[in-house]
Amino acid sequence: MLTPTHLATAHTAYLLACVVAAHPPDPAEAAVALGAALIPDLDSAQSYSGRVVPPLSGWIERRFGHRTLTHSVLAQAAVGLLAWWLLPGGFFIALVAGWVSHSVADMMTPSGVCWFWPSRVRCVLPGNPRYRMEVMGGGELAFLIVMALGGMLLMPLAETGKGSAGLIRAAIGDLESVRAEYDAQKGSWAFDVEVKGRHNATFADISGRYPIIGPWRESGLILDTDRGPVSLCTGSACDWYADHAKLERTERQDTTARPVRAQLLSADAIADLARPLADQGEVYLLGVALAEGVRPKPPTLEVEGEAVRFVYADPALLERLRGRTLRDVELTIQVRHAPGAAAMPDAEPEGRPVDIDPRLERWLAPATHSPP
Repeated sequence: MLTPTHLATAHTAYLLACVVAAHPPDPAEAAVALGAALIPDLDSAQSYSGRVVPPLSGWIERRFGHRTLTHSVLAQAAVGLLAWWLLPGGFFIALVAGWVSHSVADMMTPSGVCWFWPSRVRCVLPGNPRYRMEVMGGGELAFLIVMALGGMLLMPLAETGKGSAGLIRAAIGDLESVRAEYDAQKGSWAFDVEVKGRHNATFADISGRYPIIGPWRESGLILDTDRGPVSLCTGSACDWYADHAKLERTERQDTTARPVRAQLLSADAIADLARPLADQGEVYLLGVALAEGVRPKPPTLEVEGEAVRFVYADPALLERLRGRTLRDVELTIQVRHAPGAAAMPDAEPEGRPVDIDPRLERWLAPATHSPP
C-alpha cells in the first residue's frame, strides 16, 4: 500500500486503541503512531523510510525480502515488549498500534505478508483474492477514505477518555456506573454530570449538566447548582432522583489535602486556615467534630446529636459555627487546583493541635501541648 494509506490507517488504529484503553489521545503520541507505520517498509529500498537509510533497507531486502521480517509478529512482539518496558503507556500504545496497522493493511493486498516469519507462508485478508486491494487501485482509494472517516468518528470518542466500557456505561446512563467511574478518576480531573431526573420533593424536572462536588454516601453524588449543593441518587433519600446520568470530564486538576487534628479548636481558627487557600482553587472541608446546637445543612453539613460531619463542605458554612468551640476535631482541608500549582503550605503533623484559640489553652491536657 501507499504511504498515505498507511498513515491514515495508523492514525485510526491509534485512536481505536485509545478508546479501548480509556487513554485520551495526544498529538505527540499520534506522531509516534505515524512514524511507526513507516518502519516496516525499511525492508524496501524504494519506500520512503527505506530511502532515509538506503544501506540498511537494501541489506534487509536482499537478506530477508519485502514484507517479511519487519512485517512479522515476531518483530512486533519484540519491539512491543521493549516499548512497554521503556516508554510511557501512551507512547507504547501509539508505537504498537502504528506498527501493527501497517502489517494488517498490507495483508489486504494480493501478495499479503509473512506474518509468521521466518515461515514463508504469506497471510492475506480476506481469503477471497477478488476482494483484496491492488496498490494504487480503486480499492485502496476507498480504503483510504474509510480510514480517514473512521479517524474522524473515533476522535471525539477517544477524547472522552472513557474507554469502550465507559462509553457503554454512558449510553446506559446508570448512576452507579457513573459513580464508579468518578471514584476511579477523581482527584486528577474535574467532572460534570449530565443528568435527566426530577426533584424528590416537588417532582420538578431537574435535567441539565452540573459540576460534581464529590461523592455522596454509597452510590450518589453531590452537585453544584444555582440553588447550592444538592445530593443526587436513585432513591428517595437524596434531593434529586436520577433517571439517566452521563459523566463528562472537563479539565485536569491536582488535589492537595491538609489534615487538621485537635482536641479543642475554634471554628474561626479553621476558617483562618481555609481562607488563604481560596485564591489557589476550590476549597472543601471533610471530616467530623463535636459541637452543640449546630443546625444541619445537607448534603454538605450533616448533624446527628453533637456530631457534626463536613461532606465536601464550602468553608463558608463555618459562618454557622462562628464563635463556637469544636471538640475532637478530625478534619481535612482539600484544595483542587491547577496541575503543578503549590496550593497548600506544609501540613501539620497528625495529632497536633492547630491554631488553638488562646482562651482555650488552660482547658487542654498537658499531653496536647506538642512543641512546634
